[in-house]
This record gives sequence, C-alpha cells and structure tokens, in this order.
Amino acid sequence: MVFTLISLLISIVLIIILLPKFNELAGKSFNLHILYSPVVLLSLLAVVIIVGIFGGSYPAFFLSRFSPVTVLKGDITQGSAGSLFRKILVIIQFTVSVVMIICTLVVFRQLNYLKTMDQGFDQKNIVGLELNGPMIRKYPVLKQSLRDNPNIKYVTSTNSPVGEGSAKLIFQVETDQGMAQKGINFVVVDHDFVETMGIKMVSGRDFQQDMPSDTLTAVVVNETFVRRMGWKEPIGKKVETGNANQLRARVIGVMKDYHQTGMYNNIESLLLAYRPLNNVIYIKLSGIETKTTLAFIETKWKEIFPDQPFTYTYLSERFNRQFEADEKRGLIFTIFTILAILIACLGLFGLASYMVEQRTKEIGIRKVFGADENTILGLISKDFLLLVSIGIIIALPVAYYFMSKWLENYVYRMKIGIPLLITAALLTIVITFITISYKAYQAAVMNPAQALKTE
Repeated sequence: MVFTLISLLISIVLIIILLPKFNELAGKSFNLHILYSPVVLLSLLAVVIIVGIFGGSYPAFFLSRFSPVTVLKGDITQGSAGSLFRKILVIIQFTVSVVMIICTLVVFRQLNYLKTMDQGFDQKNIVGLELNGPMIRKYPVLKQSLRDNPNIKYVTSTNSPVGEGSAKLIFQVETDQGMAQKGINFVVVDHDFVETMGIKMVSGRDFQQDMPSDTLTAVVVNETFVRRMGWKEPIGKKVETGNANQLRARVIGVMKDYHQTGMYNNIESLLLAYRPLNNVIYIKLSGIETKTTLAFIETKWKEIFPDQPFTYTYLSERFNRQFEADEKRGLIFTIFTILAILIACLGLFGLASYMVEQRTKEIGIRKVFGADENTILGLISKDFLLLVSIGIIIALPVAYYFMSKWLENYVYRMKIGIPLLITAALLTIVITFITISYKAYQAAVMNPAQALKTE
C-alpha cells in the first residue's frame, strides 16, 4: 500500500510538470482542475486500495503456504505456476512493445512518403507574399520592379495558395454529347504561374503576357480534367461559366497534375483561368545570395507599400504545415513506445535476475564440467529469446491489421512491407539482448565454487 501511495504522488507530480508540454504537443487545453473533482479523487483512492490489496495479497498468500520448519530448512521449491505467470507477463509486455514500435515506424514512414512523393511542382526557393484588396492594384508595379533583380527568376500571382485547396464552380464543358454542366475546381493565376511552380506542360501552351485575350478566351486544364471529360483532343475544347457566359474560353494547354489541394486529397479536375491581378504572390529565387535578394524584395515592398509590414513565408514551409498533425502523432507514438519498451525491459530484467538466481547452482555445475562463457550466455539468453519471439509472433499480425486500417484514411499511402516488420522484430531482439546482457554475463563469469555453495 505504501509503494502504491508513493507511485500515486510521483504520478501527480509528473502530471503537473508534463501537462503543459502535452497540451502544446497535442493541441489540447487540459487543466489540473479535473484532479479536484470528486469522481477523480474517489477513482484514485479506489486504484490505490485495489492495487495495494491485490499487489500485497499474492506474496502474502504465497508465503503463508509454507510452514516455519520448511522455511528454516531451506526446502522451499518454486512452483511452475508462478514461473509461467511471470513469463506470460513478459510476453504481453513485449507484444505491446512490438506493436508500438511498428505503429511508430509506420507513422513516420507514411509521413516521409507524403513529404517525398512527387507533388507535381517545385517548392524549392519560392517565397510567398500576400496582398490585401487595395494593394492588389499595385501588383504589376511590384512585379516589374522585382524582375529587375537577376537573382529573381519569376514572379507570379494567384488567388489560391498552392496546396491549400481551390474554389469550385459549375462550368459548361464541351463533350462528345454537346455542352454539359460539370463541377470543376479552378484557380486564377497570371501568366508566369506555370513557370514559377515548375509545372510541366503536356500539350498546347501556357498563358502569354503578349496575348491579352487569354484573360477571357483561354484556360489551361490538368490531365485529370482531360481524362474525366474523355477528351482525345483537348486543345480547343469550349469551357464556359455563368448564366451570362462571363467566361467563354477554349482550352489552350494541358498541364501535368499537381497537388493544389494538398497531399491528403485526391487530385481533382483543375482549371486555370488567367487574371493579371491576384492577392497571393510567389517569387522564384535563383538560390544565389538569398539573403541579399530577400533584402532587395523588402526594399521594393517598402517603396511601393510604405505603410504595410513586410512578411514572407517559403512555400515549402507553408506547404508542409499540412503535415503537422501527423508529425505530432508520430512524436506521441514515439513517447509511448519508449515508455512501453522501458516497462517491458524492467520486467525482463527482473525475470532475468530471478532466473539467474534460481539456476546459480546449475550454472556452477555446468562450468565445473567444462561449459565456457559463451555456452552459459547462450543458455541464459535462449529462454528470453523464446519469450520475446512469441511476443513478436503475436504482435506482427496485430500491428499489421490495425495499421493497415489506419492507412486506409490516406489517399496516398505506403505499403507495410516485410522489411519494416523485420526491422521492428530485430530492434526488439537487440533491446532484449541489451537488457539481459548484464545478468547473463554475470552468470557466465561466476566462480563455480561460489555458485555451488549457493542454496
């Protein structure tokens, strides 16, 4: 009961210390006031009483079975039931540990898969700025002044930040059966958007500055758009919108698909319309003298917008914000995996200490008959390796099933392959050897004469 109370006090102190960090990590707002509620207080008291009673009952009942004469003679023998129970606990602990290791590996592998797969555009060295309503009219002046710098390759604008979605409208689209209504995602851009983002054109052309008619009569579509419309020859197809036909355009080019809606959504049919004035600016830098170039951009900004603060973000940083939830999830899995492994290793170390103590005389006899240190190390290790192997065999299908279900939430997902499962198993075996190595080595180098004196 005393140890249970001490554990409770330590846990409360840890909660007080770690709760702010947990709230920051998980994005929650838990507070300590919940500890003062009657339900929580009574639950904690019940846990202390139950754990204290059950924790103390087993050794009490176990020791009460022996008569004083038997104890004084040293004839106490260890039953197989208690040993089996301890082994089962170790198996359960390592099963949980292996499951947590696999979960953590899958979370980080999935996150890395999303970050490294082809997004359809080049994020590198692209700086983003934003304009409010009145500022948009001066965008052409800003664009022209920035292009005077040789370290600035392109300047473009759009109404929808890349990777953060897009608007959707009903368009009248030309099909083999005539004009048909289709809900289409669309983004408004100016003529340097495709070059700035490094998006590849499949056919046709991009918007051109020297062709003002592109603002009303031209659109660029992606490959998914063409595929869903069933077009064999997309160039020249009609696209219109609005009851009064505000846009009467034809397709002038087809671009490769890119992830305008982020990495957690399917690529949708996308249409680019040309407008010279937009609120989101992207600047493609050469990557040379970046600090000097950013200072140049800030100077031009303050010349044109003296009353507005200069703030910028790299497109790669802003695009990667969508992964923050998975990054936090991965960190939480890592913390709990470390805790699970630590608890399992403590149990394993305790069992190793107990088994070495019980087999001290046996080890001494084996050494007298010529067993070397490697033989003793193998003798001690194989029992634990068997327990951990059983835990691994149980954990692998369980973890595979649940993480496969979890991955179904992603449109783009990695495959849980055999190498990942083998990595988790090998990591667990290495942790096992490290945990028992001290006790196993201690038994292997034990003096046989001293071991044979042990009763």
